Amino acid sequence: MTPSPTPADPERVAAQAAPERGRTPIWLAAIVPVVSLLILTGVRIARQPKLNFDENIFLDVGRHIVDTGLPWRTWAFPEPRLFFDHTPLYVYFVAAVTALGGPTVILLRSATLLFGCLTVLLVFRIGLELRGVGAALVGSMLVALNPFFATYSWFIRMEVPLCFFVVLALYLLIHERWLLSGVAIAIAVMLKEIAFAFWLVALVYAVWRGRWRAGAAVGIPALLAFAVWVGYAASIGYGQLVATMSRWFGSAAGTDLPDKRLRVGPLAWAKSIVGVVIGPLMIFAAGAAAALAATMRSRTPPIVAVPIAYVVIAVAASFVIRLKEPRFLIAVIPMSAVAIALLVDWDHAWAQFRRRT
Repeated sequence: MTPSPTPADPERVAAQAAPERGRTPIWLAAIVPVVSLLILTGVRIARQPKLNFDENIFLDVGRHIVDTGLPWRTWAFPEPRLFFDHTPLYVYFVAAVTALGGPTVILLRSATLLFGCLTVLLVFRIGLELRGVGAALVGSMLVALNPFFATYSWFIRMEVPLCFFVVLALYLLIHERWLLSGVAIAIAVMLKEIAFAFWLVALVYAVWRGRWRAGAAVGIPALLAFAVWVGYAASIGYGQLVATMSRWFGSAAGTDLPDKRLRVGPLAWAKSIVGVVIGPLMIFAAGAAAALAATMRSRTPPIVAVPIAYVVIAVAASFVIRLKEPRFLIAVIPMSAVAIALLVDWDHAWAQFRRRT
């Protein structure tokens, strides 16, 4: 039975109260960021309509799963090799769409775009429930207008679906649906192993808010799913799994691999994070939020600690890991947007601005 909200639990109070305010205008407002994402993604599509290198790999592995049941990669490789480069959920999703038949490329790219739109809507929902329409629009527009996010919202890749499940896990944490949040995190981890950074933050938050049982519900599903995959991968190709794991650790530690991404300096990497991933709009919004939060008195929802901690850990880890790949940080975009949306009561800030003008 769900406990009744109390003044000490502002997130639940907001979650129940916000949807009652002006439903039609609210959901009309939700269309704005979605349309913005579609327009910006359309611009990116026009610039690069052809399949890129990674898209060809995922399509190749998907076809082989359909044909043989095993994740073989043959494209741009001298001999067949089992695809253990990432956790496996996305290539099996590609295989499922391939098995359906029809225009596979369009279907898969459209699925990525759908996950991008759903991520924007979920950020909108979080802002709406915890702060109001202003926060909903601020957070969702920051995601929708990010060029890096818009670009990857069309490719046949797993990063944008991963963003959706990470934001979904955050939403479920807000409502203390611990096990469902753990399942969402497990899906994100099985899409790409980089989601373990969010797993760590969510685990600490769950223990803080719900004690060890909540922590177990959040933490165990991802570990179990990862262990099952490792066991299966070892059973079909132990040697190749070990070689892949060695490449993982080599990329992190910086062994002598012929990859220019291992030779990016700290200053160049910082410029890449700011200029490519986060973007000037997010930087400006973060500065404005920090300034308003320092001058306005409003209680900040405790959940804001999760996206802030994730952004700090993900960015700090990217400086330590030798392989510098901007898309590893793509979940920083919706997490930063949520943090900015929740740090400030944007409705109150706008009301004050209108009174002064």
